[in-house]
Amino acid sequence: MTWAAVGEAARKAWAPLFLGAVVVLTWLLIDNLDDVVYTNTTVRMLLMLLIVLGLQMFSGNSGVLSFGHIAFVAIGAYTSALLTIPPEIKKFTFLTMPDFLASWVLPARLDTLEGTLVGGGLAAAFALVVSPAIVRLAGVQAGIATLALLVIANVFIAQTSSITRGTSTQIGVPTTTTLFSVTVWALIAIGAAVAFKQSRVGLRLRGSRENARAARSVGVRVARERGLAWVLSAFLCGVAGALYGHYFVTFSYLDFYFNTNGLDIVLLPIAMLVVGGMTTVTGAVVGCYLITFVYEVFRRWEVDGLGGVEPPSGTTNLVLAIVLLVTLALRPRGLVGREVPWPTDWSLDGLRGLLGRRRGVAVERAGEQPAETAK
Repeated sequence: MTWAAVGEAARKAWAPLFLGAVVVLTWLLIDNLDDVVYTNTTVRMLLMLLIVLGLQMFSGNSGVLSFGHIAFVAIGAYTSALLTIPPEIKKFTFLTMPDFLASWVLPARLDTLEGTLVGGGLAAAFALVVSPAIVRLAGVQAGIATLALLVIANVFIAQTSSITRGTSTQIGVPTTTTLFSVTVWALIAIGAAVAFKQSRVGLRLRGSRENARAARSVGVRVARERGLAWVLSAFLCGVAGALYGHYFVTFSYLDFYFNTNGLDIVLLPIAMLVVGGMTTVTGAVVGCYLITFVYEVFRRWEVDGLGGVEPPSGTTNLVLAIVLLVTLALRPRGLVGREVPWPTDWSLDGLRGLLGRRRGVAVERAGEQPAETAK
């Protein structure tokens, strides 16, 4: 291997290493503070980061915005819960479960890692089944179809009480998700998202994002590339759902649907991705950190007040909406226009490139090539 090849490999690995270092430093800081509130906030943020990275893997590379990825989160949460709840509890809470499921679900007692992987796998399997109907759509049609997918999953969970407890809260789920475990999964997700983006499949998919007809003209099978990204992102979201279930322990179908009274797990990840920048993994991380900071600052102000001033209820969501609108108005591509540059490339011009500002010309994102070279 030549020095040039080593240098090229180092440059490709720099972005995930830098972003991973940020996540590790966050873990070290919060772990040393040993504060319950900060720990809870950080775990929530990293769980959101997993979902945002799953969204970025599909929507960021394909240009097709999905509103239905939380359906995969729900599948991962319920699947892992069913397979890890102690059998003695399941026998009393799932009395009417169909025999073909009860024969292997009720006696099952997987450990957390096994339950998480199975939850992600089932989410990916479901994504594979519905992918033929999704990956051929784009624009408004794709948005409506993915939103319908979320509604279908929500109705199914609410109506199949014999399997999911329906509208009742899920109970008996082991508390196994920790700050350390979710940090490890976040590092894996960052590496997977960057690796997929830099792969030949990711390169072809990004070519179709810029111009689907041109990509097809050079032999790119757009539907196949989108389908692979769709399934992989579903697995990542399923893993996030399993970790979510094992952290909050008690959850219901409402936790995976639109929520106007608290943390909206459907819209918040999309806002994080759009604000940070859909086309880059760096943007996904930046958006997640930024929106979490803004959300927590105003939420605490709304709850506890500051200097005797207590804003009206809903201020936090209003501020988030304003942040999203201002970002879309001033920076339609998001705050970050490319991946973290190599250390020797850091400069004022490099910072402008990172933020997507290059005198009105679209910034060529790190590692991207024209669609023709991906054939």
